[in-house]
Amino acid sequence: MKEAGNHTAGDDASSAVDLAPGAEFGIAHQISAFIEVLLVGVWLGSMIFFSFAVAPSAFAVLPTRELAGAMVTSTIGKVEVLGLVIGPLLILIQTASWRARSSSNVSKTFQVGFILVMISAAALSRFWISPQMVSLRAAMGGHIDDVSAGDPLRVQFNSLHQYSVALMSAAIIAGVLVLFLTIRSWRSSKRFLP
Repeated sequence: MKEAGNHTAGDDASSAVDLAPGAEFGIAHQISAFIEVLLVGVWLGSMIFFSFAVAPSAFAVLPTRELAGAMVTSTIGKVEVLGLVIGPLLILIQTASWRARSSSNVSKTFQVGFILVMISAAALSRFWISPQMVSLRAAMGGHIDDVSAGDPLRVQFNSLHQYSVALMSAAIIAGVLVLFLTIRSWRSSKRFLP
């Protein structure tokens, strides 16, 4: 039994390790947290960059709206595929690390729900909106601006465009919430905090 005033250098080292930030938070959990935040960041960043940089710039810089539309269609296709790959990976990470997080089950459930919203938005865009917009553009001869605003094809195209914008907006909002809840779920772990 040790007396109150007697301790060795080894005791200091052991208490220093006990107090080190993340010392009890295993390397596997640290890697999992890093990968999860990276995936959410890449997916969310791609949607934000597409919405606020690529699409507006394409229509502002390219010489024709047809070229801009083709570029936007190609780029959004890549963002959709990214979401359809990253989304399920995030669900797997959530499932595998469910117990390692100290956030409430309600918070973790909301996080998974927001990821499902993002996946659904990507899937709806990929398999419903984008193909229909491409076929409508082809049916109008590729020159949408030459078609009258009251034409049924143009009305349907504009309606689908609004759905596309709404889906992307919902996915971005859900992504911001996922990022917040992800960081909060790992940071709120008592084992992770110093």
